[in-house]
Amino acid sequence: MPILNDPDLIYFRKRIRILNALGPYLREHHCQPTSFYFDCFSICIDAEIEPEFREFYGWWLEMELVSDTFEYHYQFGVYNKLGEWIAAPIPDSYQHDVTQSLNQFYEKLSVCLTDQLTLSLKPSLILAKTLILSAA
Repeated sequence: MPILNDPDLIYFRKRIRILNALGPYLREHHCQPTSFYFDCFSICIDAEIEPEFREFYGWWLEMELVSDTFEYHYQFGVYNKLGEWIAAPIPDSYQHDVTQSLNQFYEKLSVCLTDQLTLSLKPSLILAKTLILSAA
């Protein structure tokens, strides 16, 4: 049973509310008091098929609170018709748009964490140096 005066649990709902204001990125059902999950369906692969069977190119980002800093890592891939993210390279013709959507989200997230939650954001040690966002 969680301890009711645990600061992580007390601020969890506040963090969820603030992070939800960033747009449709936060996936609450994947979040825990000290970890948060975001994703973005940047490009629909085939808009001609029924919506429930569509696949998307995009990204997902996870961040975990370590002291007063959120550490993040992310991956690019395909959101498949089973509702799962699969790490995969993005075709060159879509890479710019997918990367741009991640960079725009990262800028919003960074400002939100700094200004509203007074927390910082940095890359996780598991994130390859080649994948660190430019604003990091």
